[in-house]
Amino acid sequence: MFELHNAHAETEKAEDRNGSSTTGSRRGWELALDICMVVLMGGILFWGATSQFPNQFNDATRYQCYAVAFWHGTPGLTTLPQKQCAFLSATTSSTLATKLKGRGFPGILVRLVESQSTTQPLHALPPEYPLLTLVPFSLALVVPQQLYQVAYAIWMALAAAGIYFMLLRYRSRTAAIAFAVYLMIGSWATAETRFDLLTAGLTLGAVMLAARARWKWAFALLALGTLLKFYPVVLIPPLLIAQHLQTKSRWSSWRQWSGVGVFVAVCAGVTAFSLLLNVADTVSPFRYFFSRPIEVESFPATLVWLGSFVGYPLHYVFTFQSLNVISALSSKISLLSTVLLVAGLLYTFWLQWQRKIDIFMSSLLTILVVITVGKVFSPQYLIWVAPFVAYVGRCHWKWLLSWVVVATLTTIIFPFIFVDLPHIINYYPVVFARDLLMVAIVLALLYYGSRNKAMVEEEGKSANHGVVEGRA
Repeated sequence: MFELHNAHAETEKAEDRNGSSTTGSRRGWELALDICMVVLMGGILFWGATSQFPNQFNDATRYQCYAVAFWHGTPGLTTLPQKQCAFLSATTSSTLATKLKGRGFPGILVRLVESQSTTQPLHALPPEYPLLTLVPFSLALVVPQQLYQVAYAIWMALAAAGIYFMLLRYRSRTAAIAFAVYLMIGSWATAETRFDLLTAGLTLGAVMLAARARWKWAFALLALGTLLKFYPVVLIPPLLIAQHLQTKSRWSSWRQWSGVGVFVAVCAGVTAFSLLLNVADTVSPFRYFFSRPIEVESFPATLVWLGSFVGYPLHYVFTFQSLNVISALSSKISLLSTVLLVAGLLYTFWLQWQRKIDIFMSSLLTILVVITVGKVFSPQYLIWVAPFVAYVGRCHWKWLLSWVVVATLTTIIFPFIFVDLPHIINYYPVVFARDLLMVAIVLALLYYGSRNKAMVEEEGKSANHGVVEGRA
């Protein structure tokens, strides 16, 4: 009997060893697949980035100008090609000081602004971005200046890899692969030449933390994302709603608003420090944000284009570092855009409040609405939603098909159509098709969300995350 028992035990041990060996082998292959995907993604995106290297006035070269001007003052720009940084002005602080003095502002404020000459180190801030963007802009200064764009692309490749592994760890391998596919197709020339991957990673991390009820950390990450680009601020309502549904706290309680308090504290602290460095350049990004006209790729721009066929001619102007469209209809269409934006956001928040969609779908829809009906739509904006599209849709064929088409059309628009900017009107049907498809996707998600009868009992943990998988 003992011999039989020992033999049986030995058999079980052998089976366990074989099972462990099989599991280890499978994990090894999965790790190899992930490494191959990350390397492939980084390589293809670097290829896309190199297509922009010959352009002396691309985004990465502007970032180099901002970083050099900050650390060395505007005189340090003489080490770079003269035309590359010609767009930077060294008189922002003195101009503002003159205006403040003329309007009777307190002398202490005037003297503070006068002391912030951009010819000095640590005072020239990016006029179109918040202070925190100088962190990624400065990372690539560790190499010789002629290799700045290469180093910057490598840093952004690491950011893309970070998002890939976030999705792999906290969602699924199919979601991570879908993200890589969307990025390689839709952000081929922008992912490693912009810094939007950092903001996308922070917003995804914030929503993931919120789904796990780590509210203060979630709002802290959201604040950091907002301090890179302003758009993450629109995710405050989805996070607040999710927190209320999970904690069931009263709206008047501090517990409900503690996360927002963290958000405000982080933003206020960084902004105050930025004001001490340069008041004029700290305020300037807000002017960029609120004063920009209708950008040529946006859905409102396609309405302006359609208006040109019924007697409302349009023309293009290059302002705010982008190509914009001007027409007699511009003000009316801008108003319509604002109304649609507010309506889309409110309806999204209502769906989440009714537990018809969860925080991931709500965050995706919120960003999609901002991009789709907003008056500015640059090609790198697809990076903002790519992690959320991958998280929600994973590799379901409906999501893959629709978003791959959007991504393909976006890459056709930039960089290929933008090569012939003077004749962009000839290619406008491509822009119209892309924007119309995105509007259709948003409407479909809102429609299916309204039809969803299942209650999302726990944010971030439902099997299908609102209206996903085969239903949308």
